[in-house]
Amino acid sequence: MNKKLAGFLAAALCAVTSAASAAPPPIDIGEAVQLTLKDNAALRSLRQELVKAQAFKLQADGTLLPSVSAGGTIDTQREPQTTDGSDRSGSRSANATLEQVIYSGGKNSAQRAQSPQVKTIAEMAVADGENSAVGELYARFYDVLLKKKQIEAELDAVATSELHLRQVTQMAELGLANKLEVIRAGQQLATNTANLATARGLHETSVISLMNYMAIEPQQRREVVGELYEPAISGDRMESLALAEKFRADRLQLQEQLRYQENQIKIERSGMLPKVTAGLSSGWSNPYRQQDRSSDSWRAEVSLAVPIFDRNVTRSAVISARAVREQDQIALEQKTLDIKSEVETAWSDIETSLRSLRASEKALELAKETLRLAEVGYREGVTPQLDLLDAQSSLTLAQLEYNRAQYSHLIAVVALKVTEGTVIQWNGK
Repeated sequence: MNKKLAGFLAAALCAVTSAASAAPPPIDIGEAVQLTLKDNAALRSLRQELVKAQAFKLQADGTLLPSVSAGGTIDTQREPQTTDGSDRSGSRSANATLEQVIYSGGKNSAQRAQSPQVKTIAEMAVADGENSAVGELYARFYDVLLKKKQIEAELDAVATSELHLRQVTQMAELGLANKLEVIRAGQQLATNTANLATARGLHETSVISLMNYMAIEPQQRREVVGELYEPAISGDRMESLALAEKFRADRLQLQEQLRYQENQIKIERSGMLPKVTAGLSSGWSNPYRQQDRSSDSWRAEVSLAVPIFDRNVTRSAVISARAVREQDQIALEQKTLDIKSEVETAWSDIETSLRSLRASEKALELAKETLRLAEVGYREGVTPQLDLLDAQSSLTLAQLEYNRAQYSHLIAVVALKVTEGTVIQWNGK
């Protein structure tokens, strides 16, 4: 019997060990950033812009190459068509044509100039998306840690309430406390227990949101590890502005878009410029020119087309392209102004959140000391129970507020790094 029990326990232990080893490992902020950059759905979709840029390059490079086409016909008919008047019931022919544009009014060269610009625009769009995505990830990741801290604070509150309820119950049995005090202690415990359940629910929701953002399947969800902390801050407004001018991909994208539109104006203007094309064609037919024999032919030509009047189609397109260029210029100027405002706002938020963090830190210290004095006073009979319960609740609120202040300050620093365009390389130290 003992051998059977030992065998059962060993099997159970192996099963537990196997399940533990199969559980996904915990994830920290560094790995979370890498997974987001790799698997986030919005970024994966945005990277298809690079594929489109490659397709544009293929099209632009193709303007240097000739176009080649081939064709053939087989027909059957019943009518006199030969020179001797006999009936001919069918004919066959084949042809091949090669055509090369020599001058397109500047359209093809402008399109080739646009090719690297389209690639740069796509790269900057992806870089801007990654910068924003990592900023959002920081907010979601540390929101999970904030919710975890809230659970810890509520657990401490429940433990304190349980201890107080036991003490008051014992005091009531000795005649040192009344029934009302026991009821108050029970109410405090019930309130804290409900708050703990709410905190756990909010944590669960936050974890689900984070895992979905990183494209992690629900059954593969991983434990989030890390701590809320006060990140180191260096630099000033001028340094942040210089970094933003250098690294902000959305601003660089608008600069390249402006250059792209300059070439687009050239493309539209080419509609009213001469075009020169060279062509070569060769063919074979049977019968050949209504003669009952087979033969081939070839033709080479150079053609010049000079537009005279296209009912203002080109003029309209050029005006529209210039208007788009002006819009791009305005957008770039506004983006430059926006970045300056964002840097100012980010630094202002950091200063505000840091002051709030220091105030909440001091409030937490005072709340701990207040509770200590209230507990001593209650045990000695000089502090009313209501004051003790208020001190307990105040400590929990002070702890929650301190955690929120830590989170707000951390995210304010993250927002600054997003504004600078440097959040992906930033590690918080």
